[in-house]
Amino acid sequence: MNMLRILLLTLGLGLASAGGVRGDDPVAKPDPVEAIRARIEQYVAAYNSQDAKALAGCWSEEAVYLDPASGEEVKGREAIGAKFAGLFADAPGSLTVDVDAIRLVTPDVAIEDGTAVLDAGGEEPEVSSYVAVHVLKEGQWYLDSVRETQLPGSPPPEAGELAELAWLVGEWLDEDEQASIHTRCRWAKNHRFLLSDFAVLAEDRLELAGTQIIGWDPGAKAIRSWIFDSEGGIGQGRWRRVGNQWIVDVKSTLSDGTKASAVNVYTLRDDDSFTWKSTDRVVAGQQEPDVDEVLVVRK
Repeated sequence: MNMLRILLLTLGLGLASAGGVRGDDPVAKPDPVEAIRARIEQYVAAYNSQDAKALAGCWSEEAVYLDPASGEEVKGREAIGAKFAGLFADAPGSLTVDVDAIRLVTPDVAIEDGTAVLDAGGEEPEVSSYVAVHVLKEGQWYLDSVRETQLPGSPPPEAGELAELAWLVGEWLDEDEQASIHTRCRWAKNHRFLLSDFAVLAEDRLELAGTQIIGWDPGAKAIRSWIFDSEGGIGQGRWRRVGNQWIVDVKSTLSDGTKASAVNVYTLRDDDSFTWKSTDRVVAGQQEPDVDEVLVVRK
């Protein structure tokens, strides 16, 4: 099934309505998170009745949807409505969603995370995690942008040498009593790279964030990665597979110019979990203790 179908139908979900109440009425103003949840139910009902006009009305006038599978941009409410109408005429299905979190970034911006399942009948249901950004305009919440990650399944044909790392796609969590690490991995639009965003939280405070890009180096004939963190540090790694393990030789430069290196080991346990450890750690020429093996699970 065309991935544009699941992307459009699963990502336009958390669209809140303020119920026509003006912002200067503090008594009657509804809780925005509850309003978003109520709107999600309305949205799913509209999709399951194939009402393309109602769905289009949930997007902002300036909304831009980018299909990561094809790279196609769909700009504006009218174009998005036409896309939905075509999808409904092609093969309507049944949509269900599971909202993980709704966060207010500002009074006028909300971010929703969740998972959507599209059952078109006669095919394997399509499962996707999504992040939806909503904006409040004139008392109404509208979908303004979306990001989608296809959950485990067969890697796309164009993935080439990266197909063996397709299991990384999705959302992952490593946590203990002191801190948690949240990671979201997705394909770049041409499926030639994996893009992984991570955030380290301690007592609900963001301590560190960054992005890792994984790709095939045709010159070195190897999988390589490049990492950039929020402190200004950069690094690169070279990946090699040994059975169900991926061993990554990493060399980094910290934000103050200090050189560091390590050997990181990913051990795949099943589709929903892997372990990670770090050995041979050297910082500024000094040997550092290993990081013991930790369990990472799919959200």
